[in-house]
Amino acid sequence: MMPAGHVTALDVDWYLNPAIYEIERREVFGREWVLIGYEFQVTEPGSYITEDLAGYPVVAWRSPSDGQLVAFLNICPHRAGPIVWDDAGCQANLVCRYHGWAFNTAGTLINAPGFGADLPTGTGLTMVRVEVWRGMVFVCLSATTAPLATWFGTFPAACEPYAFETYSFHSRTVRHCTMNWKTYSDNFLEGYHVPYIHPGLARDIVARDYEVRMDGDPRWNVHLSPPRSDRSLWNGVWLYFWPNFSLDIFPGGISVERWLPRGHNRTDLIFEYFFAPDNPDCDAIVRTSEEVADEDVRACEAVHRNMQSGAYTPGLLSPRYENALAVFHDTIRHSVTHGGPALATMP
Repeated sequence: MMPAGHVTALDVDWYLNPAIYEIERREVFGREWVLIGYEFQVTEPGSYITEDLAGYPVVAWRSPSDGQLVAFLNICPHRAGPIVWDDAGCQANLVCRYHGWAFNTAGTLINAPGFGADLPTGTGLTMVRVEVWRGMVFVCLSATTAPLATWFGTFPAACEPYAFETYSFHSRTVRHCTMNWKTYSDNFLEGYHVPYIHPGLARDIVARDYEVRMDGDPRWNVHLSPPRSDRSLWNGVWLYFWPNFSLDIFPGGISVERWLPRGHNRTDLIFEYFFAPDNPDCDAIVRTSEEVADEDVRACEAVHRNMQSGAYTPGLLSPRYENALAVFHDTIRHSVTHGGPALATMP
């Protein structure tokens, strides 16, 4: 019999069932604002960035005609050809790479060369909302989700002490992981594991004092663990926001973590590093951060394999270290069952 007040982790089916992932695509990644890149990548006329948003191909593009940053699904309405090729680049016009259909900045079809017949009025691209926050480019597939500033709630206030938009881009790493995206979220949302899989990090911060602070909004939290000395490469501050990104604070720098699902059992883990121009420790910080990331992925992929074994029954969550994890699980359950995050507890 379970002791009173104990909370059990999500059932294994939530990590392994493709049908649940399909609901998450629609009710989480199809409704929330999601970080896809940075303003510095799309400053020039015609410059663009693309992202696979849980299977939704998205592109943000800087219009040469009026300088607007616009976004749309990277899918031509003709036969699903791409408007731009993947990754980042520059393209002067919105012309499908497959059959040459051309669209204006509003996504409306303006030319279908050689088609041979009139096309219905309104034929065009599926436009996507795009906004910039502190140099970061976010998109949202839903027309009913609140504007980015409203959607963030009180999170920006927690970020105010950190001048990360003044930093310069340093480097980017991508790991292709065999795990469900929530497995990495689970790992990020607790510091319980730090002394056991992160020996280097545990020498740099006081892991026994690791705490996760929540502020009434289930979508975000702040992780704090004091550095052991003023020479530490870690500030001991991490900021998480639903559903899939974090800001890892270093002395004079930051890494932005994004974990994007590529299927129900595959996830890309992306780290992007930014530093103050005069920071002498950039390479050392990246090296230690990448070591921690490798350790996290090794543990998460092992968890995923063990879930697949059929031999694991969900265990109890620690009331000391895993409260934020329990909140995340509740938010996922609410999103899949009712649509959208746990709105009743949001500001």
